[in-house]
Amino acid sequence: CKAEHDEVVALGGLHILGTERHEARRIDNQLRGRAGRQGDPGSSRFFLSLEDDLMRIFGGERVKALMFRLGMTEGVPIESGLISRRIENAQKSVEAQNFDARKHLLEYDDVMNKQRETIYAIRRSALEGKDQRDYVLGIAEDVVRELVDTFCPREQQPDQWNTTQFLAESNAQFGIDMKAAGADPATLSHDQLGDAAAEAVTKRYEEKEKQFGADLMRWLERRIILDVVDSQWKDHLLSLDHLKEGIGLRGYAQKDPIVEFKKEAFTLFEDMMARIDNETIRYLFHIQAQQSEQLPSERAPQPLSPPQAKRPRADAVAASAAARAGEPQHLPAVAREIERRQQRQQKDLQYQTGPAQDEAPKPVKVGAKVGRNDPCPCGSGRKYKKCHGA
Repeated sequence: CKAEHDEVVALGGLHILGTERHEARRIDNQLRGRAGRQGDPGSSRFFLSLEDDLMRIFGGERVKALMFRLGMTEGVPIESGLISRRIENAQKSVEAQNFDARKHLLEYDDVMNKQRETIYAIRRSALEGKDQRDYVLGIAEDVVRELVDTFCPREQQPDQWNTTQFLAESNAQFGIDMKAAGADPATLSHDQLGDAAAEAVTKRYEEKEKQFGADLMRWLERRIILDVVDSQWKDHLLSLDHLKEGIGLRGYAQKDPIVEFKKEAFTLFEDMMARIDNETIRYLFHIQAQQSEQLPSERAPQPLSPPQAKRPRADAVAASAAARAGEPQHLPAVAREIERRQQRQQKDLQYQTGPAQDEAPKPVKVGAKVGRNDPCPCGSGRKYKKCHGA
């Protein structure tokens, strides 16, 4: 109340007693600021020891030896500008160290953020339903030309090429017999082999598209790209965490940890992008269509007993139909397996979090909101923030 406030002001205001100094000057200033609120008088005083962590780490022993040389005995209070300046310098040193730590953390995050932008651009393109055919054919051509450069390099003579490994890797990656497709390393030069292999890959993909249909193939491209990118990105983030834990030890070799982290993170990112391209192409080129299962109408009817016969709920049927509206029908085995796996994940998540509520509960408003500086409704005459609002 006002009488108590006037009494405290008459006595000199609030006096703050501090038992130690914080390593940040900002915290000390906030504590001092509690003594003079809204123009009221106040004072503050801190009591320290030369054995406090802040003084012990930053020159406490030197100050203690100096005081003993000046004839000061243990237990005698010391008030000196030298001590205050020593404490302020120690706080500045700690603040500089904390600033460098935050700066290094920001630089580490900046490396990951640039990689994250690349990955999210690929995911966003697939999630928005964009046509991925040109993207898939582009990386397929890059992969097959990389195989040519690896096993049939331009610098070597054709009789020195590793043709056996090239044919085996091409068959494992694309499911194509390059000799039968007209890309025989024994009869073609390096450039001719690269063009013939790229043409064979494109022709193979067009045959696969005719087999499944354009709509189904576009859907499979998006789903497989999303699954492969998500899986590889999670493994890459785990690798970066392990790299970040021990990268500071490079400082013992007179190397900048930030520079070393950028180099190795870029190498890991390139390896991850190569794995994404290889896995995506391998799944798309090896996918096979299986004969669809027997339709329910062709099966023998199996009537249910009355206690077991349950009609599906209308909302469940509508949700299932809406989920299948944008997807092609008669999915192959791989696509059905992807659907079943995602349904199991959603079901496990629902078991962990519980059923979702249709609408969040709304707070019940009894009356007008009481302000912090308004009189308390209980009738005590005190402000609400100092009574029931405390």
